Amino acid sequence: MWGAIAMTWHYIAGELSLLLGELQEVARDETIVREISDLRKEAETVSFTALANIAAESLALANDMCELSLAVGDSRGFTRQLSICNELWCFGVSAGLFCDD
Repeated sequence: MWGAIAMTWHYIAGELSLLLGELQEVARDETIVREISDLRKEAETVSFTALANIAAESLALANDMCELSLAVGDSRGFTRQLSICNELWCFGVSAGLFCDD
C-alpha cells in the first residue's frame, strides 16, 4: 500500500515539476524564471503536503506572468501562459492540491 502512495506522490511532484518547466520556458522576466526554478526544485524534494503550497505559488506566478504579458501587449505569450495556467489549475484540482470552488 505504501508503495502505491509513494508512487502517486512522486507522480504528482513530477507532473507539477513538468508544468513548471513549461511555465519557465515562456517566462520573460528573470526574477520570475528564478522563482519558478526554485519552485521546481521544491516540488521535486518536499513532502506531499507541501505540494499544495507550491502549486498555489505556481498558479500565482502564472497569473502574474499573464498580467505582465497583457500589460506589454504580448498576446502570443499571454495565450501560452494562460494555457499553462489552466493546466496548472486543472492538474491541481484533479490531484487534490486545491479545491474547485
